[in-house]
Amino acid sequence: MTPPYRSPDKKQIPHFYRFHGPEQFHKVSLFYFFFSSTLPPVSKGRVLIVTYVFPPEEGGVGMAAYEMACSLSSLDWDIHVLTRPLDSPEEPFRSRPYSPLTTLPDTLTKNSARLREYLDGFLKDFRPDVIIYHFWADWCREELLDAARDSGIPFFLRSHGAATNFRSFFRFNYPPFFGLKKWLRSFFQIRRNILNVCRKSPLNRLVFLDPYGTLFKSFDYYCASRSKLAHYSCIPNTFPALKRTAPFFREKYGLSSAPVFTCPAGASMRKRQLLFIRHVKRSRLRHIIFLFLIPQRNAYAEQMEQAIGDDPRFRILYRLPRLEVEAAIMESDAVFLYSYQEQQPLSILEAMSCGVPWFAPDAGALSTLEGGIVLKNASPSALEKAVESLTDEKTRKLLGSKGRRQWEARFAPDAVNQEWEQLLFSSIRPEGKPPFASSIVREHLPTC
Repeated sequence: MTPPYRSPDKKQIPHFYRFHGPEQFHKVSLFYFFFSSTLPPVSKGRVLIVTYVFPPEEGGVGMAAYEMACSLSSLDWDIHVLTRPLDSPEEPFRSRPYSPLTTLPDTLTKNSARLREYLDGFLKDFRPDVIIYHFWADWCREELLDAARDSGIPFFLRSHGAATNFRSFFRFNYPPFFGLKKWLRSFFQIRRNILNVCRKSPLNRLVFLDPYGTLFKSFDYYCASRSKLAHYSCIPNTFPALKRTAPFFREKYGLSSAPVFTCPAGASMRKRQLLFIRHVKRSRLRHIIFLFLIPQRNAYAEQMEQAIGDDPRFRILYRLPRLEVEAAIMESDAVFLYSYQEQQPLSILEAMSCGVPWFAPDAGALSTLEGGIVLKNASPSALEKAVESLTDEKTRKLLGSKGRRQWEARFAPDAVNQEWEQLLFSSIRPEGKPPFASSIVREHLPTC
């Protein structure tokens, strides 16, 4: 049985997680007045990032939450991450260490009453200025919304898109109309979730990736904008640009002789790598290598291996270190996805950041991105036409430069972090107080 939340003993709190009490702050402030150069910067505020998945687990949501934690921490925000227990072993695949992190076991999250009791104690002890919840997952969301409302803490729901594509709900093993029923119900469920976040508290906000939405793509943004909600905004994902280094990846893995098109994504039905393999085999594409970078081998990846057989046009590489994944993207002729459900995929943004062209189906907000080819339909003929276009060097350079310019203007860390800071300051200091009016003084910067 999981005990209720208890404030940890001070000796057990990590050094970066301790904060001065009121009686200590007066002395520290005086010391800072005379010796300001010897103290670390004043914290801008405390942010609790909540995500159902976090590295080293795979997935775009976890990667985006990780990059947000690192970016805000580097800007002198105190960051703490709340997530599920990590199933994968720790791996040094990231160049930067994580923020302070707390995991909630399933035995706790499956009991709503006990979870609410724990969260009340956790928020009382950590006292965040803002909670940022990633994605529309049901994991602890309602309990956190109630706890944040009762504690007077702004709750930001960071949307990564909502699945309203029919393929997200259709399965061959469903009864004839069961998938259709779930699909129709999803529209009402998404609308209910959006209104619920806004109604819980006037402090709450919705933060979307892109100001783009239709009934079947980015429906959550479409619903919020059509409902004329007041508390929503759009801030894209961001991460440090991939930096070109001396090429080594192709030579290391024997890929130096032919054009290489790379798919850096987990193996899953949503990513549709199996369909891609079948379409390539039905096309006339030859003398091109399609490389799949898969973080973890699973049953779907095994089906991919069987479908590939001994076809030399396909290669699969598992669990590559992060530096090699970045090198694979930068040394590729193009990056591709074949998903039926995406929003603003990080792998495409990574390619744009280093001037590598891409192609992908018309899913989510992909049609708003530049530097690549959007497939109007996933068919062998459309695929063949896109790949043949990207084998031309002039076309690749033209598209790559367009993508790079858009990334610098819209997705670069400086621009995106400025938007986040403006939003955070407007929520925690609505009366226009200066950014450093917080009484939080950190003993040293948290690492991320």
